[in-house]
Amino acid sequence: MSLKLREAVVRRGAFRLSADFETPTDGVTVVFGPSGAGKSMLLSSIAGLHRLETGRVEFNGRVLEDAGARSRIAAHARGIGLVFQDARLFPHRTVRGNIEYAERRRPAARNAPIVVEIARRLEIEELLDRPVRNLSGGERSRVALARAIVSAPELLLLDEPFAALDGRRRRAFLTLLRELSREQSLPMMIVTHQVDEVAEVADNVVAVTAGRVVGHGAASDVMRRAEFAALLDRRDLGARVDAGAVAGGHGGGGVWIRADSVLLAAEEPRGISARNVWRGTIASIVREIDGAVLVSLATEAGYISARITPEALADLQLDEGATAWAVVKSHAL
Repeated sequence: MSLKLREAVVRRGAFRLSADFETPTDGVTVVFGPSGAGKSMLLSSIAGLHRLETGRVEFNGRVLEDAGARSRIAAHARGIGLVFQDARLFPHRTVRGNIEYAERRRPAARNAPIVVEIARRLEIEELLDRPVRNLSGGERSRVALARAIVSAPELLLLDEPFAALDGRRRRAFLTLLRELSREQSLPMMIVTHQVDEVAEVADNVVAVTAGRVVGHGAASDVMRRAEFAALLDRRDLGARVDAGAVAGGHGGGGVWIRADSVLLAAEEPRGISARNVWRGTIASIVREIDGAVLVSLATEAGYISARITPEALADLQLDEGATAWAVVKSHAL
């Protein structure tokens, strides 16, 4: 079962989005790329809010749109939920009224959490009787998610759902989305431009830049590729490590370790406070344009990158194929 876009082209004004990829419809797929890449437009096209100029969209064997055959299923009949970044709640209803509206309209054949249950999971129980116009941005985001889940979509699309949340709620929200996707057998596609969020929540990744899909596949694979690294700011360059491989971590999801947070040792470190130490083999050494050196280490936790100075490279006598140790403080994860 999968979501397929084949030679799909959408235009809005002067902007052109071209997409050709297939991604599984189990778990969470993250659409990642810089601002203005076309991520939100991609979600809107899947949901049916933008008409294809060419190509087709297929979801679990059902053709949603085929521009060549001039066939198109309307947005409201696709069984797809879309949560916009600005929430778009009904301003004249309470929080409860917004969620109950979705509950009444969901297909009878599909199950979903009841209002009180999803409100508890999203920590909005105390807000149920409050008018939505009195909510903060983060509260509105959680209400919009609750409304979408209660509507029991077959696929849930979320456009920058973490943007209005603070650090604690953001991390809790990431964990909750993974749990809900698994518990409800609800495939999700999430837009973000934060690499940490990709590493933590994604099972699969679709990488987008300048209106083109430049990579897609399993997160553990795509996030290692050069085309993914090309989408990152220099300070964000790093590597994804499974959460279970991190001291105190648990299975499910991953952690993005920035190259600037990694220390390298030519001998096994002893008597140090850092809890995350991985032994590995140097896979590559790349000199960056400013003179710094990016070293990639193949470890049992996956590939880990470290940015060091040329002087450190010489002092440690590191070379491709040599053994080294990556050291990361917990606060950097």
